[in-house]
Amino acid sequence: MKKLLAALSLATATIVSLSLPSQAIGQAQNGRGAGLNRVSIGYYKVPPGRHDEWLELYQRWHRPIMEWNIRNGATLSSRLYVAGNHAPGAPWDFAIINVSPARAPAGLPPRAQVILQLFPNQAEYIAGERARWALTIDHWDEDLVPLAWNQEPFSVYAPITNPIEPE
Repeated sequence: MKKLLAALSLATATIVSLSLPSQAIGQAQNGRGAGLNRVSIGYYKVPPGRHDEWLELYQRWHRPIMEWNIRNGATLSSRLYVAGNHAPGAPWDFAIINVSPARAPAGLPPRAQVILQLFPNQAEYIAGERARWALTIDHWDEDLVPLAWNQEPFSVYAPITNPIEPE
């Protein structure tokens, strides 16, 4: 998993640093991954020395939403990672990998209703989220679309009508 995360962060950092238009990095949305669980990574950059403060705010104001999603089947898993080493100009400090089912269960309430249910004191919730985002220097999300080595044609450009589950 460490090697996968390192490779993904390098690839993501390269894409972000090149500032490619969204069409260039969205080419995999041509049928690949249809019917498979969705995997997304959220990256967060935090000011030096403020990591524990950010973690406390995340754990109090956002993690309960993710736990609700897991309990109710909207998300299968959510794991938090911290960078394993230091590097000049490292693009992220925390990565959160979420796996969601291909289709969300029917009947789930909208996110706003979940937030109101979990945090009835909206003034406190808003203040907590503002504090968390004030500590977030940079944030981006990446969706991962798996490629199957045996898919014909093996291309990110060709539309796929019968996806094959990757190995």
